[in-house]
Amino acid sequence: MFSDTSAQQTALQSAQRAIAAGVTDGELAALSRAPEVKVRAAVAEHAGTPLTTLLKLAQDTAVDVRIGVARNRRKGIPIELLEDLAKDKSVDVVYALIDNPSVPESLIAKLGRHLHREYAKAARARLSESKNGTWAPAVEAAAEPAPTPTPAVPSFPAIQEPTVARTPVTPMADRSRADALDILLGDKR
Repeated sequence: MFSDTSAQQTALQSAQRAIAAGVTDGELAALSRAPEVKVRAAVAEHAGTPLTTLLKLAQDTAVDVRIGVARNRRKGIPIELLEDLAKDKSVDVVYALIDNPSVPESLIAKLGRHLHREYAKAARARLSESKNGTWAPAVEAAAEPAPTPTPAVPSFPAIQEPTVARTPVTPMADRSRADALDILLGDKR
């Protein structure tokens, strides 16, 4: 019923919520070495991740982690790192770069002249929309998770069992029982 992609997005979102806004550089560096890919991807996408940690995460073997680095909106990421990500063998990493507003337009223009038609088309579309002022990133970064609303618990009135006067059941006489059976069965005896 659900695709693998939606399960991955859900895991990534819950990992992003786990990384609080006030997390320290040391904690981010420690989380970047976590065995779980989704945690490393969330650290890679976090705008407060130190540059040295981002450089290490950009070399990660997991595609999701490199996508996180490509989505990172931190200002001052070296252009060399972004160019290396633009050469990544995974097209999802390149698409994440194209959709990142902090990636310089000079790199987007370079991607627009690339041989790979699909993401070259996406890069040219971003450039033209940027000139028109209509471009907006497809996916907003979850730097601060939205507060989850607390569900309202409905209150139900207490239900009282109605009091019914019950008459005790008295055993029937054998004759009245036989009459009842005659009526039900008919006169087939």
